[in-house]
Amino acid sequence: MQVLFGLLLSCAILVLSVSYVFFRHFVSEYPADRICDNVFIGSADVSGMTKKEAEAVMAERLSLGQQATVTMKVGGKEENVSLEELGLNYKDIKKQIKTAFDYGKAGSLWQRYWQLKGLSKNKKVLKENYRLSKKQVKKIMNERIIPLADHAQNATMERKGKEFKIIAEKKGKTIDIGKSSAAVIKHLNRGWDQKDFAVEMVQKEDVPTVRAVDLKMVKDELGSYSTDAGGGERLQNLKTGVEKLNGTVLGPGEEISVHDATAPYDKEHGYVAAGSYENGQVVETYGGGICQVSTTLYNAVLYAELEVTKRYPHSMLVAYIDPSRDAAIAGDVKDFKFKNNYDTPVYIEGGIDSDGQLKFTIYGKDTRKKGRTVEYESEVTATEEYGRTYKEDSSAPLGSMKYEGSPHTGKTAKLWKIVKEDGKEVSRDVINESTYRKSDEIIKVGTACDNGAASGIVSGAIATQDGTKINAAISKARAME
Repeated sequence: MQVLFGLLLSCAILVLSVSYVFFRHFVSEYPADRICDNVFIGSADVSGMTKKEAEAVMAERLSLGQQATVTMKVGGKEENVSLEELGLNYKDIKKQIKTAFDYGKAGSLWQRYWQLKGLSKNKKVLKENYRLSKKQVKKIMNERIIPLADHAQNATMERKGKEFKIIAEKKGKTIDIGKSSAAVIKHLNRGWDQKDFAVEMVQKEDVPTVRAVDLKMVKDELGSYSTDAGGGERLQNLKTGVEKLNGTVLGPGEEISVHDATAPYDKEHGYVAAGSYENGQVVETYGGGICQVSTTLYNAVLYAELEVTKRYPHSMLVAYIDPSRDAAIAGDVKDFKFKNNYDTPVYIEGGIDSDGQLKFTIYGKDTRKKGRTVEYESEVTATEEYGRTYKEDSSAPLGSMKYEGSPHTGKTAKLWKIVKEDGKEVSRDVINESTYRKSDEIIKVGTACDNGAASGIVSGAIATQDGTKINAAISKARAME
């Protein structure tokens, strides 16, 4: 019996030894520095490649994939977006390449044997694991996809005489960015063939933020202000700007940008060229005068005690309002923004009356304490008088003087908010401080003359910037002609 057991044991050891040698020989046939045959990442065959070669192939594959287009459908509407715009990338391609490289090389000898044996008959396919940039997806969705949805419509109102007419709200749909993005990623990671494809966007209920029942509470005048509209080309711009703001309804917590509400400033949108400030000078620009619209509204907002979130003074003083009571608009640089900090909606009414007064009135539900009033007081804290700058004009006749520019006194100022209760002052606070730079008067002095010496005398005097010396030099030079 013992002899038989020993014989069986010897046979088993022999079989195992032979198998081990065979398996080791079988495994050793595969190169250690390259990916084994029949290994794929997605549909990309990376067989026989080094890690760097596989990385290059997958990078090229990604680049081609980024050129594909996904058609984003919203009901019967659609928008084509390239996957590059959505920030298509691999989730962790280096990890997948390492997994491909290690397949058949890592683990026990037996594990490697069965992996390699399997490769002789079947492919080993690893997922590419695509992802999209959350930031880029959000940008594209907000700019191009969300506008395609049939959104909810807030209740609105318009003032007819002394009465308000209310138009009821409507429910709608908007895009669920997270779920819509997930639907695109799901398609990419389910055997995507790198061709164009379409995905229906996931929508969700869009609820109106302003309801008719809320607007019924808009009855009280919260604050108003007016300025003289004047005439000329500016008047057209004032009318256009006011019309774009008139009838605006702001729900609780809602913010408005006056720039965004009134721009763009061009002929197609009702504006004409008129005077405005630019680099300390008055120049003709489309929309010139829009700052008077924002300034008038700013003061109405102050009296209504809405929350001012952004306000800038002009570069120089304006004639239609006291210092620190202005609100400038200048492209992407300066804007006037404010927020409805009441618990109920507010309504903005604007217009220019028959007396030429530009006026804004803000209506809502006044919850302020009875007998409480607010006043605003402008205080000039410093003044800098403008000067004169002489410039040589070699093309103008000797001694001629041409006045240019828009001379302005420079000032710094602050605006005080004064609160009274039953006529008694209870608080006085500075709500803004403003700086207005001076702008010198520019005088161009002509030096054109056939007598070079005469021209030189005047030119030299101009360099001193001394008016008395310049006038004396002109007299002397003319005597030499």
